[in-house]
Amino acid sequence: MQSQKCYLAPGLLKTGLLNGNQPIYIFILNQIKDVKEVSQQMNSYLQTINAFSPFTWVICNQQVLQLEISDLKQMLNPFYKNISLQQFQRIDKLIVISEKIQFQQLVNAIPSGWSSVLANKVHLVMKLNELANHNIELTKYQIEFLSRINNNYQEEIPFYGRDLSEYPIANTGVPECLEVILKYYEDHDDYLKTQGVFRISGSIQQEQKLVQQFAKRNYTTINEYEPDVVSTVFKNLLCQLKKPIFPFEMYDILKETQINTSKEKLLEMFEVFFAYMPEVNRKTTKRIAELLFHVADYESENLMGLNNLSIVFAPCFLRPQITDISDLKGAKVVVHHFNLLVQNVEYFLQDFKVNRNSSSQKKLSI
Repeated sequence: MQSQKCYLAPGLLKTGLLNGNQPIYIFILNQIKDVKEVSQQMNSYLQTINAFSPFTWVICNQQVLQLEISDLKQMLNPFYKNISLQQFQRIDKLIVISEKIQFQQLVNAIPSGWSSVLANKVHLVMKLNELANHNIELTKYQIEFLSRINNNYQEEIPFYGRDLSEYPIANTGVPECLEVILKYYEDHDDYLKTQGVFRISGSIQQEQKLVQQFAKRNYTTINEYEPDVVSTVFKNLLCQLKKPIFPFEMYDILKETQINTSKEKLLEMFEVFFAYMPEVNRKTTKRIAELLFHVADYESENLMGLNNLSIVFAPCFLRPQITDISDLKGAKVVVHHFNLLVQNVEYFLQDFKVNRNSSSQKKLSI
């Protein structure tokens, strides 16, 4: 198993696709160390990977450990708290693998808020090979892993979920993988003119293949992939950073900042944040902002001006440390302020060593 990466996250098994582009998420309870963390990761995947497609959810233990109803209940409650009902309504099947659980016990274990959504979608199977009855085909590596115990299993560092500084850095000061992606867009200018650019997700299978190549620093293969696949890797890499490009505190402060706050005051606030950000974060912000400006130049063709681009990319730069899915108003305020930041990124970065007291001499885009 060491030669094949199995996990998307600890306890969340990487699988193929079901019926085209429908993702399958297999959770191995005895391998999950932090249920809350994995549930939040699941919510992130649902928002970013084929965000409007149905999905199948499989819950099991490695097969020599029987899944008990008490284990299942302990798992479902954090998932119920951390995954929005809107996302969960996309579920096509919930499949539980256990010889010890009775079907009615399984139904009763479902949180009440999910009961109507899961009506006629819950399935109980006794053996791993019965997944084939639901058109789920696992690789031999996945079957081997699910069929044995390996409590000491340690996966190599996944490509997603690192700090920005943990990626190999190019001579531009930006992570190599991001520099390659940005260069890819320079070579595929026609893609930037397409309607809804950056809104459409690419194939999960192709995304995983590209990620595997990036993890090996084999960047030349990027030209073998469609732009939608590259954009999916681009957004997921940013959204799933261990710490966002802008610190968690910045999201919290911006959320509480009135939308009618003067631009000068907001820009002074941003400048303070930029002063304490790592250099790689500042340079990455500048490079991506340059791309967004270029995309916005084609607004008449792609319908993606800076406002729409801010809606797409604000979550890639800013997020709260604890997700509150009900705080739509706060999220909209953050997007509004992020739009202003992008428009004025040169204000912070063109001469970063200048003393902040001289900021009034800089030209603002307001």
